[in-house]
Amino acid sequence: MTVRGGFVTELGDLKEEVMMLGSLVQRSLADTMKAIDKNNYSLMEDIIEHDKVLNELELEINERATLMIAKQQPVASDLRRIIVSLKVSSDLERMGDLAVDMAKAAQRLTRSDACTNHVEALLELATKAEYMLQEVLKAYKKRDMLSAQRIAAMDDEVDRAYGQFVKGIFKITVSNEKDTQQITQLAFISRYIERIADYCTNIAEWIIYEVNGKRFDLN
Repeated sequence: MTVRGGFVTELGDLKEEVMMLGSLVQRSLADTMKAIDKNNYSLMEDIIEHDKVLNELELEINERATLMIAKQQPVASDLRRIIVSLKVSSDLERMGDLAVDMAKAAQRLTRSDACTNHVEALLELATKAEYMLQEVLKAYKKRDMLSAQRIAAMDDEVDRAYGQFVKGIFKITVSNEKDTQQITQLAFISRYIERIADYCTNIAEWIIYEVNGKRFDLN
């Protein structure tokens, strides 16, 4: 294998590691929503513990990418691919952190009437963010700029749904301090979901940069 051929293989391996991290984040987000839906405290603990795996993989990606830059001194287009891998993995790791934050907030939900009536809307909001993550990972794998650009429209939809959700929960008539605490946790979780959608948009911007070397603000 030529030197160039070996480097191309390394670039492919780096992207596969990022995709693996993406799959783990997808699993964490899906498990978090399942845990909230089923009020499964054991699963919430598993999500929190599993975050260590995501952190270790992101560190491996960083080390691999840094070594590639140091050893290969890549040309501009290849350097962009490596940099984007670093940026995407960082955004994915933050999404994993947000899944943990959601799990911790969910542990404080006691399913009062004020809470239970809004869980379904929360899960619908999460479904939109999960779809964004799925689509942006596909776009990253294929280096698909058009698909990346569509992510912005999806983010707008999540923002609208998030706004409606927050308005809805703060219209609840609060009868005691416990209800206030529950509403606060729902607001936190919905905000974390909205942030995941924002990180998906960040990744979409990095995809465009990888392909043509230009940064576009999709927010």
